[in-house]
Parts: sequence; C-alpha cells; structure tokens
Amino acid sequence: MKKLISALFFCLMLIAACETLAEQVIDSVEISFVFNRMPTIASNQFAVWIENSNGEVIRTLYVTDFTAKRRGYEKRNMSLASWVSAADPAGMSDEELDTISGATPASGQQRFVWDLTDAKGNQVSDGIYTVKIEGTLYWEDSILYTAGIDLEKDHSETIETQITSNKENHENETMLQDVEVKTMSTAKGNDNIANWLGGLSPEDALEYMKAHYDEGLVIVEVNTDYWKLATGFTGAMHIPHDQMAERYDEIPGGVPVILHCGAGVVSVPAYETLMEKRPDIPQLSYIAGKPPVKEFNEWLESNRQ
Repeated sequence: MKKLISALFFCLMLIAACETLAEQVIDSVEISFVFNRMPTIASNQFAVWIENSNGEVIRTLYVTDFTAKRRGYEKRNMSLASWVSAADPAGMSDEELDTISGATPASGQQRFVWDLTDAKGNQVSDGIYTVKIEGTLYWEDSILYTAGIDLEKDHSETIETQITSNKENHENETMLQDVEVKTMSTAKGNDNIANWLGGLSPEDALEYMKAHYDEGLVIVEVNTDYWKLATGFTGAMHIPHDQMAERYDEIPGGVPVILHCGAGVVSVPAYETLMEKRPDIPQLSYIAGKPPVKEFNEWLESNRQ
C-alpha cells in the first residue's frame, strides 16, 4: 500500500512538473560573450544576427559600424564576410545601417537580447531560428558561432553553440570568448502579463504614445551615457539599462511607461528588470526599433499650441 501511495505521489508530482513546463513560453533569447579589443588593424569587427530556417536574416542585433554604417565591406571584402553575404548591406539604406550599427566597444562582457521580433518589430512565428555571432579576427581570419533555437521546444536553457573558423594563424584568436546563448522564459497566466505590452514597432509606439500622453506617460531612454541620443523625446527620463536594477524606483508609479534605446536591443533587459521590480506600473512597453523621436516631438509641439 505504501509503495502504491508513493508511486501515485510521484506521478502527481511528475504531472505537475510537466504542466508547469508546458505553461512556460520563450519570450527572449540572450546572447553574451567576452570581447577583447585587439591592437591590430583589420580586426575587432563583429556582428550578431538572427536567421530563419531558410537562412534569411530576419534581424541584425548589432554590427560594428566600420563594416556596416561606414560600408567598410566595400574596402575589405573579408570583413564580416558571413554577415555581409547573408544580410546584403548593399541593399540597405544608410538609415537602416545606422539603426543596427555601433562603435567598436571597449573590452569586456557584451550582452544582446533578441525579443523574438523581426527588423520591423513584428513578432516572429514559432519555428527554428539560428543565432549567429561572427568576428573578423585579423584580415581574412574569422570565427563564426551558431546556435539553433526551436521556439516550440526550448525553455530557459543554454543552447549548444557550434564553432566554424578559418583562422590561418593565432593572431587575435582570443578576441571573442565565452560565447553563450540562452532562451529566457516566463509563465503563462502571470497576474502581471496584461500590463506587459512587450515591444511595439516604431509606428505602433508612436500611436500608443500619442494616445496615452495625457495619462502621464513616462518615456525612459535606456541608452548608456556614451550612446545617449543627442536629441531625444521631449521630457524623457534617462536611466541607462545597466543601472536600471539600482534606479528603477526613480520611475513614477501609477502611470504608463515606455522604454527606448536606439534600436530596441538594450531596451529588452531594462524592460525585464522593470517586469520584476515594478509590477505597480499599469502598462509597460518598449520601442522595438528606431524610436520615432522627430515625429513625436513634432506632434507634441503642435498639440501644445
């Protein structure tokens, strides 16, 4: 009898665990690695992007500006050759390249979050996607990390990363290290889920901001001081995303809050921090793309008159 009760208890626990797992949904993918800046020319270039099962680039999270924004791939065709071949920057406008480009960072931990949206801010469908991290180490020497993500199966776990390299020497081989790709999940049915609007496309964000401005909407720029926009939203707060965990209480309560950066990338970790720390915010969202600063400021100015 005791054995029967024990077996029954084990089965009930197993069912509960399976139900808990089934209720988990992937809401983002985190990519991190250590970048060591090298002293040589023709190095220090890297890109992070997402491809669908057909090998099409659906979103570039980051690419160093020499290769992309300054179109360095035209001068050095070996610079980030895999990203250039897949993303086709020659077919992008200067504005599109500016949105995904950034200056080469200082040495240290780098973190990027894919919020499961495409380049236009639209939510992607379930399926298999590939995260790619490419680094140009020295002239034609490069390294490529890939990780496959099945949005229907993977839950809060580290994904195995494959490495492809065409290094012909040991120059700068430590430029990218400790690469890690993880899926991040939240539970369905969370009491706060109705308040978490997630990423809004720039177009939807503009309409949302107009509609909720009179409710005391708070706009928070989460770029670091180095990347802070020269011209931002009128009246916006500035709390860098890497300080949000310490400064979240500076944001007023009882009013809707929308976050933004320059391309919708570092807004995601700031958004996740506020989801945990500030459940009192009635509506929380972020702009998943280039913020419509000019359009909103012009609208605000015309409505003040």
